[in-house]
Amino acid sequence: MQYDDPTLKEFDNYYQARSASQRERAENWAVAIGLQKVDGLVPSKHLIAVAKRHIEGEISGSEATSIIDSYYETKDGHDIPEDVKEADRVSARINEVIEEEGFNFSPTYLVALHYLIFEGVLPHAGSIREVNLRKREWVLRGDSVTYGHAPVIERTLDYDFDREREYSYSGKSKREIVSHFARFIAGIWQIHPFREGNTRTIAVFAIKYLKSMRIKATNDLFAENSWFFRNALVRANYENPLAGISRDMEPLERFFRNLMLGEKNELKNRYLLIGLKEAEKGQLAAGKDGCQKKVVRKGLSEKGCQKTADKLIELLKAHPSLTQAGMSNTLGISRQAIQKHLSNLKKAGRLRRVGPDKGGHWEVIG
Repeated sequence: MQYDDPTLKEFDNYYQARSASQRERAENWAVAIGLQKVDGLVPSKHLIAVAKRHIEGEISGSEATSIIDSYYETKDGHDIPEDVKEADRVSARINEVIEEEGFNFSPTYLVALHYLIFEGVLPHAGSIREVNLRKREWVLRGDSVTYGHAPVIERTLDYDFDREREYSYSGKSKREIVSHFARFIAGIWQIHPFREGNTRTIAVFAIKYLKSMRIKATNDLFAENSWFFRNALVRANYENPLAGISRDMEPLERFFRNLMLGEKNELKNRYLLIGLKEAEKGQLAAGKDGCQKKVVRKGLSEKGCQKTADKLIELLKAHPSLTQAGMSNTLGISRQAIQKHLSNLKKAGRLRRVGPDKGGHWEVIG
């Protein structure tokens, strides 16, 4: 197994190790780190170093988590950007949870997972959200999925879990099993029980659930395809009849067929963009028209063919809460370049920051 992501390539020597336990620990870390891409987060070199100590058997998973938490409680970790701190701490906790054997199929366990992963990182860790949400999605060209109504989240979760308990996977074909599992995961994701960290928690729950059913899954698929996983969940839960757009489960089922059946289906985010014209698809498939390819892949408007500053403005219109790491990953430029563009845009009066670095958002002016 080889990854293209430079962070995950840090573990290349372990993916083919003779020791099965080393291979498994390396894959778990790849999953934990890869899931941070859902929110555009990238871990530090310190996290990678600690992960390697765990992979090599020098420390346990829980000790790795303690080391990371302790690091950020000392002066050495104080100057690290908040998004990197979150990536480090959450990666360590996800690794620890995946490594553990325990599982309980219940909404209570799902909430407990959120607490275990985000305690001390997010202010509402382990709490069902009490406010309604709307999230602009680039794959929806700035529109949002309609998420579960806050006052009835617990009842809705209970209903979905009860229905899942009544379903028997026995005697079903492999395709039927994948299809049903994908729909269940899409359903609890759409309820969106948590204000933040929803996708990462649902992904970990899915991994643990499959393991409890003795369904062998290539969980490392989350390592480099977590962004596709989230966008596929968005498409599975979005409809706009007047625009001729229906819920589309096919991308999510394709992801899970790769995960559960070992298929090799193509997982390309750019093809999930709503309203993608056949001509645009042809250009993408042929690798032609570089400017248009970037427009479609990034979900930008035609202004995306102009200056980087304009691309950044368009991106923040669609995704105002995006982190600097997320901007960097999406536009393919360095964090330093992102910071420079943000500073210039603020000075020019085109952009302003609303709220704190953690939990705030960007507002495009004019």
